[in-house]
Amino acid sequence: MKILLLQLKRIGDLILTTPAIHCLREAYPEAHLTLAVDAACQGLLEAVPVDEFWVHQKEAGWGAVFGRGPNAWMRREVPGFRGDVCIDFTGTDRSAWLAFSSGCQKKITFARFQNKFLRRFIYTDFVDSSVRERHTADHYTDLLRPLDIARDRVPLDLRLPEQAARQARVLLDEAGVRAPFTVIHAGTARAEKYWLPQRWAEVAAELAADGRQVVLTGSADAVEQTHLQAIKSTLARPCVDLSGKTNLVELAAIVSEAALFCGVDTAAMHLADAAGIPIVALFGPTNPFHWRPRNANAIILRSGTKEPFTPGQKGGPMEAIPVESVLEVVRKILRDSAS
Repeated sequence: MKILLLQLKRIGDLILTTPAIHCLREAYPEAHLTLAVDAACQGLLEAVPVDEFWVHQKEAGWGAVFGRGPNAWMRREVPGFRGDVCIDFTGTDRSAWLAFSSGCQKKITFARFQNKFLRRFIYTDFVDSSVRERHTADHYTDLLRPLDIARDRVPLDLRLPEQAARQARVLLDEAGVRAPFTVIHAGTARAEKYWLPQRWAEVAAELAADGRQVVLTGSADAVEQTHLQAIKSTLARPCVDLSGKTNLVELAAIVSEAALFCGVDTAAMHLADAAGIPIVALFGPTNPFHWRPRNANAIILRSGTKEPFTPGQKGGPMEAIPVESVLEVVRKILRDSAS
């Protein structure tokens, strides 16, 4: 069986699609899985357990196509897939055109898209799953129902290549980082998710006082780097800054070695969730009900609302999360790890 998966959204969405991929692997171990993603997700593809990748470059159409093994190839136009099943997690015109071009007999997407232009003629199965009432990972797994797969709360599934783990270890060793250390990932693509730099500095000082090294991670984006520089400028003692020095799989490998992850709602938080390490996650405008890490070691703090989180809750500004609330959680984690 050949199955085409269309996930053309952001990195976090790709990570939250891995439970569905895991279920497909369990149900159809001999199937050939091809995953189409946006170019922004390309750096994480080595860790996603599929057989072949299609990568969309917005400026050049369907450019590089990556596969494992000797069958990797490249072409500009959309590949003629001629498979059995197409599962569209995205719901855009671009993904609908890909589904139509795939040659698959069975084409699956969400019921909320069926009234969009030509969708009833493109897809064979429309799955009724509420994006509002489901965690995003469960929402994506719901798309497998037409294949007689019905699962909930399936863990994230990333498989880091050995080369990424080795390179992460090199970066940590060169920076003099030793276990146990804490990753602080304060940046994201959305400025409204930033917490105040002085508050991150207070968290870093609390960790340092307990003998924990602090490692800053993040992208090379100019706005994010400005935010990280503001954090570093207020630190009482220096930390290790690896921001902009890793690709996505190397970042995942560094996070997986940490004793604690502190950060905002961004892709790195999902990497920590996949690694199963303790997490302190700060949420502001986005709702943890849909995006929260679900491993047992995760603690979520949100401005304006507390657990249990529900679908209709409104968030608030990040600065409404008091630093003392975060410090209290960090102290508890440190005490628990010492006992």
